[in-house]
Amino acid sequence: MKCEPQGIIKLDDINARSLGLVDATPLQLQLILATITTKLVSLVEVALSCLQILIISKSVGVKYVDSKPPNFRTKIVTKSKILGFDPIDIYCARPSNMAQYTFTKYWKQFSLQQQKLKKKTCLGKDKLGFFLYKSEHLVRFTDFNLGKHVEPFFFNILLNNVGFFKERELISPANLAGSYFMNVLVMVS
Repeated sequence: MKCEPQGIIKLDDINARSLGLVDATPLQLQLILATITTKLVSLVEVALSCLQILIISKSVGVKYVDSKPPNFRTKIVTKSKILGFDPIDIYCARPSNMAQYTFTKYWKQFSLQQQKLKKKTCLGKDKLGFFLYKSEHLVRFTDFNLGKHVEPFFFNILLNNVGFFKERELISPANLAGSYFMNVLVMVS
């Protein structure tokens, strides 16, 4: 469930001038461009970034969505209320006409805003008052290692395959162990 942005390198006349490559021929600029694109992040890229010489342009941003199971999550609590909402809480409050969406599909397809945006088409409003818009980001979810975190790993498999309105619906009544692992086993058999 890992997404990364794509990028392109642009080495046009303005960037070439900024780099001090005023006398470079187009063929030399192509060679420099090929050298930059075949290297991993190096001191050159770091220096260019620090100097704010933009030669790398990203396609879209990556949004992180916390998909930890309940026993791994933390909430900030004050005397009067809980601050903020977990992505699971927000997903569970989605409009009832979006019941077919799984957690991962919902977050990949929709972006939520607290205020209505003028330049975008609003697709609806959830039960918490967030406005829904078509997402323009790649989405990355919490990535658990099966060898170290078995239950969270299977929790994320359920989030990817099962739609629900209450988190407790992820564990079926037939699952006496109450584990996400056993629910996945029941789901595939």
